[in-house]
Amino acid sequence: MLDNIFSLDSLFLHEAGFWIVAWCFAALLSGGLVKGSLGVGTPLLPVPLMSLVLPPQLAVAMMAMPVVVANLLQVSEAGHPGYTVRRFWPAFVFLLAGTWIGVKVLSVIDERWLLGIVGVVVIAFALLQGSDRSFHIPATMEKAAGAGFGFAAGVIGGLSSMFGPMLIIFLVSIPGLVKERFVGSISFLYIAAVVPWTINLFVYGILDAATVTLSALAIIPVTLGLFLGKLLRDRISEGLFRRLVIVVLICSGLTMLWRAFN
Repeated sequence: MLDNIFSLDSLFLHEAGFWIVAWCFAALLSGGLVKGSLGVGTPLLPVPLMSLVLPPQLAVAMMAMPVVVANLLQVSEAGHPGYTVRRFWPAFVFLLAGTWIGVKVLSVIDERWLLGIVGVVVIAFALLQGSDRSFHIPATMEKAAGAGFGFAAGVIGGLSSMFGPMLIIFLVSIPGLVKERFVGSISFLYIAAVVPWTINLFVYGILDAATVTLSALAIIPVTLGLFLGKLLRDRISEGLFRRLVIVVLICSGLTMLWRAFN
């Protein structure tokens, strides 16, 4: 079955035609553009867009290498990695632990209920943060909050592959975290999620020689989008950056609700 879906001699290369390839390129470029601009959203746009013209499993698998590369590039670009590690290591460690637990319980829990509840919470929090009554994490509670949010992100991500919302909630709640720090910090935390996720794709046979090749090719439009997004990020204000991140958070919550009820 997987051989039929992922073979390089399949529909994608030989019957799909120029327009499907162009569509996938544009979808990957858009994901890189959002990631380069805001530090989040790499799979948020490309996966559903590519799923319109490709098998959903293939759309997911094609993101394996681009998401790892994108986050490594943004961590190195942000500079001062030692500072980021010292500040956010509890979130990183507990994210790893939560991911392991989430994957373990995936077979015994109905993820739709969890996604529905978390989706409502994410949207409510995003609306709160966009209002005059925004929530802030005190500096004295930052590491403890990071551990809690990291663990929650790992469990939810292990169940559904949606690691981002809880990490975004954590970071947007930290006062004074400017856009460059936000991008570097969330990219560092994403590494704890996407590396085990990519390994799981190999373990379960979703990534093979053919899909690795396609995933490697997908790095090109994503990286181009990253570069263009970085240029855009340099031109937007801190206030606009924060509002756009809140929009992405609301979109993530809506995606969770859509997955819960479909």
